[in-house]
Amino acid sequence: MGCVSPVVVVKAKRGRRRYLQLRVTPAVSRRRLERLLAGRLAEFRVIRCTEGEAVVRVPHTGAAAAREALNGDLGDGFAGETLATSGTLKGLQRRLAERK
Repeated sequence: MGCVSPVVVVKAKRGRRRYLQLRVTPAVSRRRLERLLAGRLAEFRVIRCTEGEAVVRVPHTGAAAAREALNGDLGDGFAGETLATSGTLKGLQRRLAERK
């Protein structure tokens, strides 16, 4: 019997990522947030979106530009504020837990 090894993806190929915690006022649905961000960010993925807060994944090279684009007016009466940035989801959760 053979052993199946897990698929390992080298970060150099896939690219490093950054996770941004974002507060949106007023609260917005995931789909609506994706449409708002599509005009501001070239590459992103909404990981989680609940109760006016969201986690957005961006490439590490675009993290600073993403923070700048996500702070302030997002359009259609929505405003964004980045709360934290991390290289991992676990680190992001830890930073937010320390703030509360």
